[in-house]
Amino acid sequence: MVNDAQDSPQSGRFVGGEHRFACRVYYEDTDFSGSVYHASYLRFLERGRTELLRSLDIHQAAIHSGEAGPIFGFVVRAMKIEFLKPARMDDLITVGRR
Repeated sequence: MVNDAQDSPQSGRFVGGEHRFACRVYYEDTDFSGSVYHASYLRFLERGRTELLRSLDIHQAAIHSGEAGPIFGFVVRAMKIEFLKPARMDDLITVGRR
């Protein structure tokens, strides 16, 4: 295994104050038809949130271990998802805010 910066995961980017994170849809994210299983979208959103924090130099491992100060957690209070169009296997989707 080689530790090469080109192989490291990307944390997304900020565009006009909005964080955007690209995710590839893998087989494991899909249902029998090759479309993204509805619950998989929540995993994509969580990855985007994690990468947003990472890009702000906030690391969840340090938060959970207490290394970053008092231990605290994030709570999702509400969520509204509107499924407009299915993502399919091998698609590259962008997690952001609309």
